[in-house]
Amino acid sequence: MINSVIYLILALQKGFYGEVLTTLYFTAMPIGLLVWIYQAQFKKEKQEFVARKLDGKGWTKYLSISVLWWLVFGFIYQSIGANRPYRDSITDATNGVGQILMTAVYREQWIFWAATNVFSIYLWWGESLQIQGKYLIYLINSLVGWYQWSKAAKSA
Repeated sequence: MINSVIYLILALQKGFYGEVLTTLYFTAMPIGLLVWIYQAQFKKEKQEFVARKLDGKGWTKYLSISVLWWLVFGFIYQSIGANRPYRDSITDATNGVGQILMTAVYREQWIFWAATNVFSIYLWWGESLQIQGKYLIYLINSLVGWYQWSKAAKSA
């Protein structure tokens, strides 16, 4: 929570409104966690982790959603005077799609999280080396997650 509040303040000061929106979203609405808790508590079934893989149609769908999200929010952020609106909105798109894929237990979520981290490093370029370092660590975590979930998907 402390990290979220500090990041929220920094993003607001820099005019990165997409980061503000994303931080508010992840702080207030942990949808994936709620879905997983619901499944574990109320279905009363034995839960087994099975990572799923996107097919070509799924990739097309989620990449299209990402591009549309990026462009629409980039335009919105530009119209309200945001700093770096399209750099900012791409992280919204990859975060949003990553969350959707995580909730649905797709391993490809990790590709979207990794993209978020790369784009976040680019967003903060020249603004904060510490925040870029944080996203570099997150990128490493995303690559490890991708590796682990890919192994789980192959064994299913």
